Amino acid sequence: MDVKVIKQIFGSPTHVNAILLFYNGGVYFDNITGLTKALGKSHVTVRKVVSDLLKVGILKEVPIGRSRVIKINEDSPYTKALFEFLDKIKAIEEGKAEKDRIKTLIEKRKGSNDKDNKKNSIKISDIKRWV
Repeated sequence: MDVKVIKQIFGSPTHVNAILLFYNGGVYFDNITGLTKALGKSHVTVRKVVSDLLKVGILKEVPIGRSRVIKINEDSPYTKALFEFLDKIKAIEEGKAEKDRIKTLIEKRKGSNDKDNKKNSIKISDIKRWV
């Protein structure tokens, strides 16, 4: 595995934020100025990040008139692998969040029910009376 490719993809937090911008944005595309605003970084920093991601093939430039628009390269095997990886991370995080939510609900229920259980609990003698 070529470490240079890994550095070009995940070189800095700005690289990761740029990737996530395109990953979460669906068919997101923009020029360097728009990416600079979206990422909150300098033009030079964003240009370097875009250059790295262009070299690897994750992004591609599309000429539109006199402008060049940056968009995700959906045909790149690196993009496909990267997005599959992000999908798996997202699924893991959603699974964790769901487990944490259920755990919190159970803990809340246990905590609040200790007092209420004595008042609201049904005894076998009550059931026999109803039958």
